[in-house]
Amino acid sequence: MSHTLDQSRPSRGHAFVWVDLTRAPNASLVDSLYGIFDLHLVREPTFVAKAIQIYTPPFICFEFEEFNTRGLDLLTHVRNEHPALPVLVIAGRDCMAVAMWALRLRVWDLLIKPVPREELSEKIVTLASMTPDGISTVTSGASILAGPITPLKVTTAEHVVKRTLPVISYVAKHFDRRITLADVAALCQLSPSQFCRAFRKEHTVSFGQYLLRFRMQQARERLESRNALVKEVAYALGFNDLSYFTRSFKREFGICPSAYQAGSSHAESRNASGEQRID
Repeated sequence: MSHTLDQSRPSRGHAFVWVDLTRAPNASLVDSLYGIFDLHLVREPTFVAKAIQIYTPPFICFEFEEFNTRGLDLLTHVRNEHPALPVLVIAGRDCMAVAMWALRLRVWDLLIKPVPREELSEKIVTLASMTPDGISTVTSGASILAGPITPLKVTTAEHVVKRTLPVISYVAKHFDRRITLADVAALCQLSPSQFCRAFRKEHTVSFGQYLLRFRMQQARERLESRNALVKEVAYALGFNDLSYFTRSFKREFGICPSAYQAGSSHAESRNASGEQRID
């Protein structure tokens, strides 16, 4: 693990950048990663741009413990300047403003503390192994050192990708209607059990998880309109149970739909007034 911005150590394309914006001693989750991952730790926000330039990381993580205007400005700047760079945001339990702003910026993923080490490690492995095409492969990701966490085994053989690819476009077109396992398995000319195994190998999640997350992303986009009604968004996405929709949204993003919509409108107002501008 590198703790300083060492310009004599060029990037090997293996180590990611961790931006620690916590203030309290021992508040950062980075300590739990010692001996497991190779990363560059940055605690001074002014060094972040240089770290990205020097190390060309596969992804970057921003860790917040509390609301931090400077950190949000930095996060916005990185998303604008490096739109293809995956970003993971970790926010404190009571840091709702940070969570809403991260969702607004469409970061790759958002975690709300407390975060189990196993879950954090899985996110890191997946992010670090993302290729420019968005496909996960453990051979091109982070350098994983000896440790108790076993990296995810992801298969990206060409025949596997081709067998499940039709489902991705099918979900994009028909996510607002009932989609059964039998339907998507038949689409790939596989039995339901074969489809489940192939889909998990390619995407590291079950088809049900993928479909739910896709719908939640659609819900998030629609709720950014202040005129949208939560129940109408839920019904439009195929949810007949409003309480289930609310629970699913909160589990995915750490905030209930109505609160996210209110925060999104507030963030839009702040952005329009120039408060988030970076010079």
